[in-house]
Amino acid sequence: MINIAVLVFDLTVEYNIVVVDGICDFFKSKQDVHVIISTINAPHNEEFQYDYQYWTGLEILKSDNVDAVIVVSNSFCHNLTVEQLAKELKCLMPKPVISVSVPLKLPTNRYTCISCEDAYNEIVGHLKNKHKRSKIAFLSASLTTSPESEEREAAFRKAMKNHKLEVNENWIFAGDFSPGSAYDCFKNRFGDASEVPFDALLCANDYMAAGAEVFFRQNRIQIPEQVCVFGFDDAEVAINSTPSLSTINQKVIKTGYKAAELAYNVICGNEAPKSVTIQAIPLYRQSCGCMDKSLGYRGAYDASGKYHEREARVTDALALFGNGSMSDLATIYHVLNITDSVTLMNEFFSIAVQNLDVVNGIKMLAICVYDEAVYLSSVDTFEKPDKAKLLMFVDKEKGIENNYYNQGGIEFNPNKLLLPNGLEDLSSGDYLLLPIFLQEKNYGYLICKLPNHKYPVYTIFLKLLINSFVHSYTYSKKEEERAELAEENQTLNFQSKTDELTKLFNRRGFMEYGQQLLDIAAVSNENGCVFFCDLDGLKQMNDTWGHETGDLAIKTESMALRAAFRDSDMVGRLSGDEFGVVAPRFPISKLPDLRKRLSNLNEQFSKDANLPFTLSISIGVVEFTVKKSNLQELLKEADKNMYKEKKVKHAKRAAEKAALEK
Repeated sequence: MINIAVLVFDLTVEYNIVVVDGICDFFKSKQDVHVIISTINAPHNEEFQYDYQYWTGLEILKSDNVDAVIVVSNSFCHNLTVEQLAKELKCLMPKPVISVSVPLKLPTNRYTCISCEDAYNEIVGHLKNKHKRSKIAFLSASLTTSPESEEREAAFRKAMKNHKLEVNENWIFAGDFSPGSAYDCFKNRFGDASEVPFDALLCANDYMAAGAEVFFRQNRIQIPEQVCVFGFDDAEVAINSTPSLSTINQKVIKTGYKAAELAYNVICGNEAPKSVTIQAIPLYRQSCGCMDKSLGYRGAYDASGKYHEREARVTDALALFGNGSMSDLATIYHVLNITDSVTLMNEFFSIAVQNLDVVNGIKMLAICVYDEAVYLSSVDTFEKPDKAKLLMFVDKEKGIENNYYNQGGIEFNPNKLLLPNGLEDLSSGDYLLLPIFLQEKNYGYLICKLPNHKYPVYTIFLKLLINSFVHSYTYSKKEEERAELAEENQTLNFQSKTDELTKLFNRRGFMEYGQQLLDIAAVSNENGCVFFCDLDGLKQMNDTWGHETGDLAIKTESMALRAAFRDSDMVGRLSGDEFGVVAPRFPISKLPDLRKRLSNLNEQFSKDANLPFTLSISIGVVEFTVKKSNLQELLKEADKNMYKEKKVKHAKRAAEKAALEK
């Protein structure tokens, strides 16, 4: 079997969906290929808080049994330059890397590309000769790092020169491919309709053209009577705009198909060119005046004047959810029941298997976890562990429904294989690979065979399944730990050792169980850290806002501490505003990351609790070893280190106050 990975930024954008469709279309007749699709987003991306976790999919697909990689390169260009993307993908060498639309400077790279020069030359001539327009503006996407925007602007300039028309540099506008950027561009530039000097506008994509149309309509600028408008892409927005957009069709599905063909030929040792060029074609609709505004057809006229009807795509709003019906919306609603409660792993397995049948017949699902969750902040570089365990495997085509959780999973090296028994035993087809994470904790990954190409539906379902799995997995682990602790300490009264306000261990409980945790670590020859933490400014809180707010601050800080540390770490409240933590296997080199994580959690939890201030906490830390494991002594030392941090904070605040008084 041949295993080909497909890397794409996400599968919620029409262009990306159509490209991946083209890739899968090529391979659907191949009985010796697995297509493994992964939405990897971008490294260190904080646009949405934990999106950077998806980039870990790249590390997973470096596995030895992945034979080639297809990259939808231009889908990453909002976040990365082509040079940055190529640098990030060097880790895939020496695998063949086939890129879509953008060449990458990698020794094994082949690529497909779109030529839009002929299309722009035809459009400029069309505007000049048929519609008598000579004052032509261009809206680029130069606010992004996209090389496609540069290519389209260059093709426009060349076309203007070919038709002996002058390019007015004041009419070259900058956007970022979004409709909002186009609207804001013209709103900020022109006060009213009388100030718009051009009679035609070419845009680097359909979404910006649609945004420009909104601005023109609001300012009573008639399209196409006063301004002809052209987009680029022939996206769904082109036919849904008012008026419908004349545009350029770059044969997106063909770019994916040809990229897949290149990858397959390279792997099979067949002759394959370095690049394949696909010619874009112009399509004429209402926004240039070639189609009557009263017509509501989905089609368009080509350069020869022939009419072409446009078929509905899977990216249509309803087509995404079940052939124009709402069945898949009902399915997603049903699957939300998975998240209603947190179950133990055995029950989760049964629920998950049942729901695979509900979601359009998913036949195969595998869940793999690392030995320990990897803590990953947005600035960290993910290092894939060399040990993973297959916990769940379902292949309904072969009648397999295996839950390996109770036996500890099937161990394997994810650097060598994606699954412990390899992919060779799985039937050919299209698979989706997603990392399993919740906030900063990365647990492993999931592989699922796709019954069809409704990617957004399956992405939503699998993310719900992943979240439910993480909750069940961590809950099961906690229950096991609690059971073990209860068995060893049957006579202990936990209530007497729990702080009523925070529900953490009180000083008595923390000192007793914390010392036990240190003793266990010593037997296992493990090091770690003990923390002494002091909430900053509690007296001022009580004096200013009252003791009720002070208690809420203590309670909120306890929640932040619990969230900042691992489930295996022990957190306790030692006194009014003092907390202690015993953290086995915590490397002191990770202290800066912990401080940052705790600062972010304090900010988030303070807002959630509606506190009139943002919490902060001072931390003292000391490492423990087999020979240095007395909790009482460790806390004293950590307290001294914390006091040093307090002095630094006080000095800093005093200096700031003095500077303000001057």
